[in-house]
Amino acid sequence: MKLTTIVRLALSVAGVAVSGCGLSEPPPFSPGQIQQIQKEQADQVPPARLRPLPTSFESLMPPGATMPTTMPVRTAKYDMGPTVKLTLQEVIHRAVVNSLDVRVAGYEPAIDEVRILEARSRFDPVFFSTGQFQKEYQQTGVGGNMSPPEVLSQQIQTGIKQNLTDGGQIELRGQARRQEVDSDTLQSAVNPFYQNELVLQLTQPLLRDFGGRVNRARVTIAQNDQRISQLDWRDKLEQAVFTIEEGYWRLYQAKRNLEIQEELLKQTEDTLDILIKRLKQDTTRLQVSQGNAAVQSRRAELWRARQEIGNISDQIKRIMCDPDLPVASPLTITPADAPMEEAVQYSLGDQIQAASENRFDLLQQAIRVMSAREIVWAARNNALPQLNLTASVGLQGLGDDFDDAADRQRRTDQFVYTVGLSFEVPIGNRGPRAIYQRTLLQHRQAILQYRTLVEEAGLQVKKAYREVETAWNEIIATRHARFAAKDALEAIEQRERSGETLRPEFVQLKLDRQEALALAWRAEVQSIANYNIAVAGMEKAKGTLLRYNNVIMKEEGGGKPTAAVKK
Repeated sequence: MKLTTIVRLALSVAGVAVSGCGLSEPPPFSPGQIQQIQKEQADQVPPARLRPLPTSFESLMPPGATMPTTMPVRTAKYDMGPTVKLTLQEVIHRAVVNSLDVRVAGYEPAIDEVRILEARSRFDPVFFSTGQFQKEYQQTGVGGNMSPPEVLSQQIQTGIKQNLTDGGQIELRGQARRQEVDSDTLQSAVNPFYQNELVLQLTQPLLRDFGGRVNRARVTIAQNDQRISQLDWRDKLEQAVFTIEEGYWRLYQAKRNLEIQEELLKQTEDTLDILIKRLKQDTTRLQVSQGNAAVQSRRAELWRARQEIGNISDQIKRIMCDPDLPVASPLTITPADAPMEEAVQYSLGDQIQAASENRFDLLQQAIRVMSAREIVWAARNNALPQLNLTASVGLQGLGDDFDDAADRQRRTDQFVYTVGLSFEVPIGNRGPRAIYQRTLLQHRQAILQYRTLVEEAGLQVKKAYREVETAWNEIIATRHARFAAKDALEAIEQRERSGETLRPEFVQLKLDRQEALALAWRAEVQSIANYNIAVAGMEKAKGTLLRYNNVIMKEEGGGKPTAAVKK
């Protein structure tokens, strides 16, 4: 058979281009380059200068002196170094845009969207083409020692087929065949002969695998999985926002504690000044040492308060992952917003209703229940017998050359068709029935898990409800305590101004009242921070924290979600 004949037998086929997924290859992974930004920022922080440890008590008086000649060194107001004031909304905005934890979680919805495309690709049309060369010997029924005739055939087949959403498959194919009989004794009327055929074929299940719902189950479940991934991403985002808000108010608390500790130290140093000045009158070395011990102790607490600000600021920077504010940056974040000190009235019934409509875990489990129902439907269908209908129609052309066969095919005088049924069922059908029973149990399990999550949601909302109420009442109580502690200190100072002798007991009483006022003030600040955190906790328990902070979720091209703060 000539090469030109083979070319003429082949159908014209367009080139198939393989399209990419629209994503470029990531740049080469370089750990050193990723770490470089931290090192550059850390180099800007001056090294810590640690003073030597004392080996003995450092007296305020030189050896041999009976009266102090110098006043104690005052503690300067704490300089936090370079700072940046940020509002809560600014911190949240930087976090939702830059947080690496949120961005990592954001890839899962995009990955699951690709899985949807994988499931849908089952219904994509498929181009196919096959070629075959065959040599065989045919039995002619002629006796004697004659050799059977040698039959040479070449065949090429090409077309398109596609799976249908209702379970069937449709195929359109064109095929061409050339057959030649090589025999000295057997002569064919037409040798060689050509056969062209254009066939449209449908294979349709009538029981098992029939129906759009069954055949689209994989797509439906993949779509549900993507929605679950999006809710997982929303949970990561909510957790980041809540952690930011909690850290922000803890930062406010730490800053106020530092200011309170500075004020306490100033009062203690003032008291020590008075004790030193009245050393000849009504104080002794005992009272001066009392004051000095209190000053040094409160200086130590001041260092711890300073450290707390830096730690919380770095934690916030870690969550934000802002390239302008890396963790190693010398900048310290300070809060620009004042906390809320107004009572927020909640209705427990309304909050539980809001939680049932907005909590991510309830929405996720509801989607899992829907997926389980789809699986039950597919398993029920899988237990049916297999009954398939096959039907085809075609135009055939036979001739002594390719053109003659094609011409006869065009005249449509050789119309062919086939219709057939095939039936199959496993004896006992135990496997499909067992799968169906398993899916029923899993469906019921998913429903019970949803009920469990509803109870858990109610518990968390009630706990958040009580926390808001408790934190508000705690503010009231601690504020009263601060007023009382301040009044007690003023009473002591009034006695001192009236000329009361500065006995050791009186000095200690004054130092204790100063510290009691600072503790009461810190307790009030903590209760205010707790209240603002409790309000955010209530919104998180309801699943409305993002809306509360004006954070809007959207989806980028490729299924990767993003978030932004609405101004």
